Amino acid sequence: MLKRRVSMLIVFSALVVAASAASAFTLPEGFVYITDVIPTALLEIRYYGENNFMGTRVDGYEAPTAILTAEAAAALKVAADILAEQGYQIKVFDAYRPQRAVNHFMRWAQDLDDQKMKEAFYPDVDKSLLFELGYIAEKSGHTRGSTVDLTLVYMATGEEVDMGSGFDLLGEISHHDTDLVGPAQLANRNILRAAMEAAGFIAYPKEWWHYTLADEPYPDTYFDFEVNMETKRKENVLDEAMLRAIEQARSTMRQDVGGPFGAAIINADGNIVCVASNSVLRDHDPTAHGEINAIRLAGKLLGTHDLSGCWLYTTAYPCPMCLAAIMWANIKTVVYGCRAQDTEEIVGFRDAFMYRFIEGGMKDTSVLEISEYGREECLPLFWEYVERQKQMY
Repeated sequence: MLKRRVSMLIVFSALVVAASAASAFTLPEGFVYITDVIPTALLEIRYYGENNFMGTRVDGYEAPTAILTAEAAAALKVAADILAEQGYQIKVFDAYRPQRAVNHFMRWAQDLDDQKMKEAFYPDVDKSLLFELGYIAEKSGHTRGSTVDLTLVYMATGEEVDMGSGFDLLGEISHHDTDLVGPAQLANRNILRAAMEAAGFIAYPKEWWHYTLADEPYPDTYFDFEVNMETKRKENVLDEAMLRAIEQARSTMRQDVGGPFGAAIINADGNIVCVASNSVLRDHDPTAHGEINAIRLAGKLLGTHDLSGCWLYTTAYPCPMCLAAIMWANIKTVVYGCRAQDTEEIVGFRDAFMYRFIEGGMKDTSVLEISEYGREECLPLFWEYVERQKQMY
């Protein structure tokens, strides 16, 4: 059923019609998809979208996926297993990078008038010095296929670990030996570094997220095949979001964190932004539903309250509270697994009576009594907000 539903959505979704139909893509021999080797790896392929230092999709990124040499992927799995024992998942921002992408970086770096992403990604570095300081080069280790950019995510919550600076924040704050971040953030970086070095990777001193396999198989070869998905994989992108939501829900449910409810959010570029699950019991928060936790986390990660263009995948039909949150977030597409009646009849949750209350005009005072009081005292807040020309949402 999941396959059929998602396949129908794919026909209409720009998320998965990412590459030209003119020619089918075949992964070159010696290379693998990271998620085939490490199914728990999260992907946020920044160069497929616009949330990167250039502010645009980079040449050669035709799908939101991550590719490595087989040797590098096997070593990365060793690191991922070490980290899993400590309660972490890996999130990959970039892996193999085609030479055409590096050439795109070069053209961008030479255009000193293009500074639109400076505040977010290189606020303290003069763009004209990016070559000299080693942040951009004519040849990249990524292009040899055995370099990966990654961070850590807490398995229990789906939240990124605080590393003190974000991916691709170019500057001293992202150096391994910086004194610009706190001891806890340095400790987090060292957790990642220890696992990666134990697995055979070498850290790049200027970027805490950047690691290259020491014994890489193609040390002198710079590849230029595109980052893309084979046809069958492309059709499974949306399935992956639901499966991640299910995995997250099962994990936290077994830890008595919350109920069997998980959610994943995919952005307009086809990347899984985040995965979250119900944490009502752990947080003593009746609003900590899977969908709302996912929306909160996505807003934090993306730096916005407006999730326009995103899709939400959830293991069950959203309750009225979550539906309202989804609409407030400007998410227009929701795909759910279990039905509302499944939630009530199998699990015993109370969603149905809320729907009946709303459908009845919210007049049943045995459910909730709503009354007006103090309107004249409250209205000045509204007028002041309007006068201050605050942002509408």
